[in-house]
Amino acid sequence: GVLWNNAFPAINTASGIIENATEVGLSASLIAEARFFRAFDYFMLVQTYGGVPLDLGAGELKFNTSTVRTSVRNTVPEVYTKAIFPDLLQATTDLPDVSRLTGTVTKTVARLFLAKAYLTYGWWLENPNNIPTYPAAQRTDPDGHNAAWYFQQAYDVATIAIENPGPYGLQPTFYDVNVGG
Repeated sequence: GVLWNNAFPAINTASGIIENATEVGLSASLIAEARFFRAFDYFMLVQTYGGVPLDLGAGELKFNTSTVRTSVRNTVPEVYTKAIFPDLLQATTDLPDVSRLTGTVTKTVARLFLAKAYLTYGWWLENPNNIPTYPAAQRTDPDGHNAAWYFQQAYDVATIAIENPGPYGLQPTFYDVNVGG
């Protein structure tokens, strides 16, 4: 319940930033950070609970200012194709290569999470262990792609992230990973 109760306020805040950022003059990179975190929260929710609501009371992926005590859960394919993938794809375009501040999201981070989302959704489509999902949904992609297509997308996006790591990199030796200094 902790994830459920904490993710939706963060999603709503991100939606508010996305909707109102141009009015207050926020940069594209800050809007991209909001998109990244909205997608990240939805990704965590869909992995944990299956389908989750995209409409918090004001419409799908809209900033909600009213109190709503009911919700309708969208299917897993809807959450991925309407929320997670579009937000992460936009974030990979608009985020900077280097953090604007220590700890902020970069293009590389967004690419790696997009690759992870592609892998997870591809696995969900394939469903090798016949695991049920809630709400019940056909294991078909609304865009007509199959699991292999998503696995290939994950590979392609991860390869781009690995080849263009920005400020990130691997340590030369395993010893360097654990050096205290």
